[in-house]
Amino acid sequence: MAKQWTIKEISRAAGVSPGTVDRVLHNRGSVSEDKKIRVEEILSKVGYKYNLHTSAISLKKEFRIVVCIPSCAKGEYWQFIRNGIEHALVEYSDIKISCSFSTYNQFDVYSCRNAQDDILENLPDAVILGPTFEDETRDFCRQLDEKNIPYVFVDSTIEGTRAVGAFTTDQPAGGLLMAKLLSGMLPEGSEVAIFRAKRIGNQESHNSEERQKGFYSHLRDSGLNIKEGHFSMFNVGENKSELLRFISRNPRVRGIAVMNSRGHIIADILSENGISDIKVAAFDLTDNNRRCLKNGSIAFLLCQRPEMQGFSAVKAAISYLLYKNAGDSPTAMPIDIVMKENLDFYKDFI
Repeated sequence: MAKQWTIKEISRAAGVSPGTVDRVLHNRGSVSEDKKIRVEEILSKVGYKYNLHTSAISLKKEFRIVVCIPSCAKGEYWQFIRNGIEHALVEYSDIKISCSFSTYNQFDVYSCRNAQDDILENLPDAVILGPTFEDETRDFCRQLDEKNIPYVFVDSTIEGTRAVGAFTTDQPAGGLLMAKLLSGMLPEGSEVAIFRAKRIGNQESHNSEERQKGFYSHLRDSGLNIKEGHFSMFNVGENKSELLRFISRNPRVRGIAVMNSRGHIIADILSENGISDIKVAAFDLTDNNRRCLKNGSIAFLLCQRPEMQGFSAVKAAISYLLYKNAGDSPTAMPIDIVMKENLDFYKDFI
């Protein structure tokens, strides 16, 4: 393995002070053009890469980071994002970080507001944020901006905000891809349905709205008739009767696209009632969706590498707190198409 040069060694080779090297590395402060060129030539020659661990190890400050994401049970989508965050905290444990979680019910806009209010009262150094509700997120980010608290998005991003990092997939592209794949599986003359979760506060999930835009954009000119349905996370007992009633009223529906990670709810009802001629597609490789993929009640899943999102968000927050390095644009995660045939190849992505 090639030797990693220290800042002092680079400064001696370039004939400048260590402080000058530090300013060039982190693009802060003024450096004369000739010194900058000399430093950059040495950096290029030795293949220098700065390391968050060694660069921050001498700092006395402890950074307080709050993670504001939906609460979840083991095996659900947000648990995998949390796993990635916790993995990063272990990886960067030699940097002094105090991390706490302020979670909310993703199906209740009022729960989200309460979690955000708690964060504003405690004034952390940085926030990692899962933006479920667009209006609430935009207002929350405005208040964070006013208090000069940096924030990083996971799972989604909101236009008009000033996040220092964002890790998500292209949500409209995900909806379009789902429409293209699902429609190609259906017999001629079929109809397709979009199913979304009911939420308290009469606000739709930002991701669900963006995915629906992509879904409709592909099918708008195809002549395929699109129906819309809903299911509840609060009155689960009603889902069976409502879904069976929906299918009875729409007998030509042969495909159901679930706009979030709860595809197993629809798939289980269909399976329990012996309905096998309707293809179900959903998002995210949760434990329940994995089970349905294995038994064939879900045709395919679109996945967005949640562990990698969580890990990358922590790294971005630390990088900004140390060096004020902000991402120029959202970092797009790959969209993975997972089916029964390739399911066993999908483990953790860290």
